[in-house]
Amino acid sequence: MGLFSLFVKSPEDLEKKGDALVLSEHYGAARTQYARALEKLAGKEAGQEALLARIEEKHAGCGESLAKAHLANAADLHESGIDAEAHHLLHLAGQLAREAETKEAIEALIGELSSSMAREGEEWDDDEEEGGGDAPYSEADQAFEALCMSLPEEQGDAYMGYGDAFRNGYNALNSGEFADAEAALDAALGENGEEGYVPLELAAACLNLGKRDKAEALLLTFLSHHPRHTHGVELLCHLYLEGGEPEKALATLDENLKDLEGYPVDLALLKGRLLAECGQAGAAEAWVGDRLEHNWDDNLAFFLANLKKGNGDAPAARKLLEKSMGLCTGCGKRPPSHIQLTYANLLKEDGDTSVSLIERYLKLAMEDPATASYAYQAVSDIYRSKGDAPEADRYAAMVS
Repeated sequence: MGLFSLFVKSPEDLEKKGDALVLSEHYGAARTQYARALEKLAGKEAGQEALLARIEEKHAGCGESLAKAHLANAADLHESGIDAEAHHLLHLAGQLAREAETKEAIEALIGELSSSMAREGEEWDDDEEEGGGDAPYSEADQAFEALCMSLPEEQGDAYMGYGDAFRNGYNALNSGEFADAEAALDAALGENGEEGYVPLELAAACLNLGKRDKAEALLLTFLSHHPRHTHGVELLCHLYLEGGEPEKALATLDENLKDLEGYPVDLALLKGRLLAECGQAGAAEAWVGDRLEHNWDDNLAFFLANLKKGNGDAPAARKLLEKSMGLCTGCGKRPPSHIQLTYANLLKEDGDTSVSLIERYLKLAMEDPATASYAYQAVSDIYRSKGDAPEADRYAAMVS
């Protein structure tokens, strides 16, 4: 489980982290942040009704986005003839979906799966028993298998063999129930030992609970057995970075992965961030720029654009974002919302108050409701700068 936010203290902080993740389309991680914010608000709702309603709406919105992603992945699996796994994802999608259109699409695909399996002489029973045992195949089993399917094969197979305590802990971890996750994964560690992957997931739970010392010890133990496991290295680096030790994080990354060929994007981004945090902005730009020359990636381009903007080179930042949007348009895909919004903001900061920029913001708000508040506020600002107070007030009232 990736770490996007650690050691934050208020619901508002968690909401902001969730908002940033939504803009980069990390809906699962964003949903976790909103869930944590709601946990912090529990029992303290008085006077916080607006904040509570806003976060609840965002939490549900992320669930809808995840449902659509599960639906799309299930359709791909069905086309490949992997119907059982597709059914698992559709089950998860059905639990998250709230829009009628999404629910109808899920039901339609379930119908296709049933017909396909009937033609093959197969049947699917949600209550079927595994291996003739007494316990039915539960929703928790389905959720766990779907999570394991997203892992590298060797790691996923290991997770499937760790037993009920690990399954319960891993499900809780991915649901944002970190205290329950820690308790269950502690039990799993006792059952399975420290040589496997249990310390990694227990460390993630501890990090989200702010238990830095325990998490560090677990990660060091894990990396002593799996020194080149990229996610383990990433978690330890995040621990040091969030603890105000970027130099130690950078040294950890370089030491463990110095011979790694072809850095994954997440780690390339992390190294760029660490270099910047260590005061090496030029080295950060060079590192990320070199990665882009060898293999273009929108996330790397977005990070480099922000580096260049921070260093006062807004034109170079716009050029990078223009290339990203052009590549997306060229292959028929919609450019990611966070790239479109950042590009529009750069134009606005450069003094653009044109009708075309207003239309760009409004189109983005229509295409992706998660960006609507940001887009409407920007439109309000533009109208106010032009002296059109009525229009400025109208769009300001649309900001949630």
